[in-house]
Amino acid sequence: MNREVYKHLLHTFGRNPGQWLGWLAVVISMLITRIYVVIVVAQVTANVAAGDISSAERHTLYFLIAYVVGLLFGSAGELLSLKSENEEYGRLMMVYHDKLIGKDMSFYRDNQTGYLASVFRQYLDSGMLLVRSFRGETLGVTIALTVPAVVLLFASPKVGLVAVALVLIQAVYILWSSAKVNPYRRRSVEVYRKLTGEVADEITNIVAFKSAGVEKEAQIRLAELRKEEIDAFWLRRKTTIFLDLPRGIITAVGISLSVYIIVSGADKSSPQSLGLIVLTLTYMFQILRNVGALPELIFNHDELVAKLYPALQYLSDEHEDIRDPAEPEKLAVTKGAIDIDHVSFYYLSHSKKGVKIPVFEDLTIHVEGGEQVGIVGLSGAGKSTLANLLLRFDDVAGGSITIDGIDIRTVQQSELRRNIAYVPQEPLLFHRTIRENIAYFNSGVSDKAVVAAAKAAHAHEFISKLPDGYDTMVGERGVKLSGGQKQRVAIARAVLKRAPIMIFDEATSALDSESEQIIQKALPEILGRQTAIIVAHRLSTVAGLDRIIVLHNGEIAEQGTHDELLKLRGRYWSLWQKQTNGGSHA
Repeated sequence: MNREVYKHLLHTFGRNPGQWLGWLAVVISMLITRIYVVIVVAQVTANVAAGDISSAERHTLYFLIAYVVGLLFGSAGELLSLKSENEEYGRLMMVYHDKLIGKDMSFYRDNQTGYLASVFRQYLDSGMLLVRSFRGETLGVTIALTVPAVVLLFASPKVGLVAVALVLIQAVYILWSSAKVNPYRRRSVEVYRKLTGEVADEITNIVAFKSAGVEKEAQIRLAELRKEEIDAFWLRRKTTIFLDLPRGIITAVGISLSVYIIVSGADKSSPQSLGLIVLTLTYMFQILRNVGALPELIFNHDELVAKLYPALQYLSDEHEDIRDPAEPEKLAVTKGAIDIDHVSFYYLSHSKKGVKIPVFEDLTIHVEGGEQVGIVGLSGAGKSTLANLLLRFDDVAGGSITIDGIDIRTVQQSELRRNIAYVPQEPLLFHRTIRENIAYFNSGVSDKAVVAAAKAAHAHEFISKLPDGYDTMVGERGVKLSGGQKQRVAIARAVLKRAPIMIFDEATSALDSESEQIIQKALPEILGRQTAIIVAHRLSTVAGLDRIIVLHNGEIAEQGTHDELLKLRGRYWSLWQKQTNGGSHA
């Protein structure tokens, strides 16, 4: 896990030369302010003890100059590093965002949005904090432990050996104890994410949550997760505390031994001995302080690594099977003719690994340019799957889908979808104003065009009655609007897009009867002469279209106009009878 995280940081933050220059400046600063100035202070002490005041004054000036130079190097290093880190942070934000939104639709069907949003922030923040920790605390502690020990080896070999032994023993022990704690740490982080995802899921679906009246059940579920998190945290911290006790004893023995060696061997009449005592004690207590900081440093390091590591899987090409071609064709839609040619498609079973669930086998449909076709059938017939294939949310397993003779797999996905206005069954609104939602595909469009689209979708009347009109914030997922209102705003957005092809996937299912009738009457105005695929459960929505295709078990059972299908007295007629209680189309 550590290796993968370090490799990632090296290839991202580490690729900027400013980062390395900053680190070099910080190292120089630490060597001066934490190591050299101690040597100067020891020399001042020796000078004073020897009565050499002029040398003491000179070394005091050296101290001042060295310390100021060290501070200047430190500030320069921080500025260089921070600049490169911020640049990389911004770049990684875009890279990770593009990776997340570039995943196949199957990826979003299998993951909680709250969890993905949490991972997004943790990835960015943890990476930044980890790099800053390396440059600050980790680098500082490393220098403060190793360099003094090396200096002491030359100044007093016995004390130096004790210092080196102390550092090595502590380092090995702390790494071992950290490995013991790691399982508890990983468990704690995972439960934290699970709990966060659970709450985010409830908030995202707050209407369904509240309407179900399951607050008590949710509290019980949350309490179980909370207990799991608290237990994991307690085990982690308890284990850490118990493992810290021997470390503290080792440190106390090492420091005491060092002090004993230097004091017992000191020559009281020698000024240099006094300077050596000052140097040794200062360095040993510096080692003591930094050894004491190691557990917390490693704890924070492992915490950040545990938060960053899960996000790395989303930077891979996994769940990106639907790709743009290396050399895409241009899609210039003139007629809008759609050919679904001998298409087969299947889903992979979640419960049985490797098992394929067929949806279409050798499906062929031709839609003329400007033709408006309804797709109907029972649930599971493949209606919405057909819409997903046209948008390349999923890819065909066999056969092809072409628009004006161009295979949709040979063009960029974004270009394909720019040519299609899509209205799904669930109205998809953003936490923005109604105006911004309608103009989402056309940010520079005029207010007049927005109003015209709203009128075409019969949304203008209810929008005008709102206190803030078109400037009304709709709330997350449009929670401030009714289902019918949200859908009419979504339809207005599709109208304003002015795409040559329109796909309505159960777009009137959220409308009340009155709104549905209004939209049905307005369909000719909404669709114009664009090519349209209208997936519908309610047959009255498609009754006036050029052609209706009845799907059953992934195959075309019947097709024709509304009147032609009624005369067949087949599946369409049977569905019509059930929905109209035996009525007929006027």
